[in-house]
Amino acid sequence: MAGYILTDPNFSDGTREDVIEKIMDQLRGRDGVKLIGYEPDADFDRLPAEVLGRPEAVRDALLDAAGKAYELIDMDQQHGRHPRIGAVDTIEIYPAKGITIEDCVEFAEELGQELYNRYDVPIYYTGKNARRPDREGLTAIRKGNYEGLKESVLVDPERAPDIGPAKLHPTAGATIVGALEEHDAYFNVVLDTTDLDIAKKLARAVRGKHGGFFNIQGVIGLPQTHRRTGQACTVVSCEISNPLQTPIHRVFNLLKAEAARYGVTVLAGQVCGTISAEVLVQTAEWYLQLEGINGPWDYKTQIIENHLFELEN
Repeated sequence: MAGYILTDPNFSDGTREDVIEKIMDQLRGRDGVKLIGYEPDADFDRLPAEVLGRPEAVRDALLDAAGKAYELIDMDQQHGRHPRIGAVDTIEIYPAKGITIEDCVEFAEELGQELYNRYDVPIYYTGKNARRPDREGLTAIRKGNYEGLKESVLVDPERAPDIGPAKLHPTAGATIVGALEEHDAYFNVVLDTTDLDIAKKLARAVRGKHGGFFNIQGVIGLPQTHRRTGQACTVVSCEISNPLQTPIHRVFNLLKAEAARYGVTVLAGQVCGTISAEVLVQTAEWYLQLEGINGPWDYKTQIIENHLFELEN
């Protein structure tokens, strides 16, 4: 399989530095693989990473990193605030360059099967690999989190994994794998309040099923420590599944307006991980009221780095 894929595996340990580095070591220094970055989050007890590379090389790196996480993370001892169901919670696959979404679907299918074959960890498929509509997003799969799923999967056939028996791995839980056409935008809005109820009300205001944005299903209000000031605060954490249809500036502005209702100000916005240049251009276009950027020229021709990338590739 030619081309490049992008993937953002999420591991359920954001506190133990030795564990974090041992997992990341499986993604470093490999031919055909670039570890773009990783950001341990102690508040969420979660380790998101981003990897770009050739499909076969990325596949091997993901299998090794997953194996190390399954070995070192015991979900019965993990109590993260972020929704999760396993030591490797999610592995989502995106086309980056010279590869189709159909290729990514095939890649995800094979990866999920190999994870189960090699490590005996049950697999739930999501995104384009979902076996039914309610699993196209993560909310239904993660319902009840690891603790709830561990019990419900034993008695409720609707909660059964797509690969493996109707039970979780005794320490590693389960893993969600799937291909998505567009890379999600993970966007946090930090609030100048420690009142978690307010953060949860704001999360509800933007969540799709409660009348918010259609492309926001994964959104939650959580306590956090502000990275710059060190002060206690709360955050509304959003997973925007199609940020070109639901621009991040629109989400930001709605949350800012809703927060003002409670006398709360917004301290900051946080983009978690990478997003496409087009998403940032869209936001700049709105705030700066740009006309030329989508005028006679397409924005891609107006960004110098795009020309350099083409010359170098």
